[in-house]
Amino acid sequence: MTPTAVEFLLRFTDAAHAAGYTTAELEGRVLALARALGLRDVQVSATPTVVDLAVGPLSEQRTYTLRVRPAPVDLGAIALLDGLVQDVLDQHPDPEAALAELAEVKAKEVRRPWWIRLGAYGVAGAAIVPIVGGSWREAIAAALVGLVVGAIALPTTRFERAVQVLAPLAAMAASFCAIALAHTSLASLPDLVTLAALVTFLPGMTLTVGVRELATEQLQSGVANVATALIQLLGLVFGVEIGRSIAHSWLGPTIHHVPHAPLAWAQVLAAVAAGLAFTVTLRARSRDALAMCAASVLAVVANRVGADLLGRQAGVFAAALAVGVAGELVAAYRRRSPLVFIVPGVFMLVPGSVGFNSALQLVANQTVSGITTAFDTFVTAISIAYGLMIATIVLPDRFTRIAPHG
Repeated sequence: MTPTAVEFLLRFTDAAHAAGYTTAELEGRVLALARALGLRDVQVSATPTVVDLAVGPLSEQRTYTLRVRPAPVDLGAIALLDGLVQDVLDQHPDPEAALAELAEVKAKEVRRPWWIRLGAYGVAGAAIVPIVGGSWREAIAAALVGLVVGAIALPTTRFERAVQVLAPLAAMAASFCAIALAHTSLASLPDLVTLAALVTFLPGMTLTVGVRELATEQLQSGVANVATALIQLLGLVFGVEIGRSIAHSWLGPTIHHVPHAPLAWAQVLAAVAAGLAFTVTLRARSRDALAMCAASVLAVVANRVGADLLGRQAGVFAAALAVGVAGELVAAYRRRSPLVFIVPGVFMLVPGSVGFNSALQLVANQTVSGITTAFDTFVTAISIAYGLMIATIVLPDRFTRIAPHG
């Protein structure tokens, strides 16, 4: 056991956790790297807040603890770290070289101009509207409100303490601006506009990962992720209610309309636009944009076809299974994490949007419908989680394991 090899493993673990790997993927990569570097009897336990790493036989075991924080998914960092993992597995470099390569990977962080990142929030908001039942008027309104949300998010993320209140602040602004635009007759569905503008803040992926980890008996991570998703959701609801209260006090109430059924071709085009927006907001590499657009389109089409043939809940399960299988195949071909494909697909299935509406209904004293929708939220999350889990089972082991090339 060389100190340099252990240091590399610890530094990789810290970087991988910050990139947003799921628990299973993080632990699998750490163990694969340990074997490639000649470290034996390595054990790892990862949670959103603490990672424990034990090296050596029980009688001589040394334990290391990393204090970490939950982090949003950074698909660009994940792709770079996956490249490092494959290089180490294929070439078995000495630990010093591996450490140097890790430093280079961390220096290659995906960066884009502020105006592209700001525009992505607007595009994401507009793209979600046709999928949840809005018209072109709501799409324009959601794009404008999305720009406001982005203008709040971009500077706020620079300050660690401010990040904790980003979701409610963005929700306040989104709710107020959506109602203000409704008074100008630009959009007749302010709640839908608010939802679309806040899509990048909805904790659907976190909730799905948490439920999946609970189902696989990774209890600490599962409970932590589910709790994180619920807190994020409540923060959004708080912000929306405050913004709505101020808007109604200053501008008066608005008339709510029932959303119409979106056209299939509009949903496909919207999914492509959403994939491009997610490429920016999730900090993915530009070369991954095609895969992310394909994932978004596949999720929307599979969900719609599945709902027509099997019903809504079974349709969500079928869509998640399709996204999971396609993601694993793409990952096996590119020798990268399937998250680059799966995350945008899960975003389009939007389990968080159901929970968002549920919490809003509870706050508005619509108790029965709120509880019913809350139950549907967890059923949807479980459907997606099991769809992704079964996708890893139906494929041969060579498609899902981390191994050297050839």
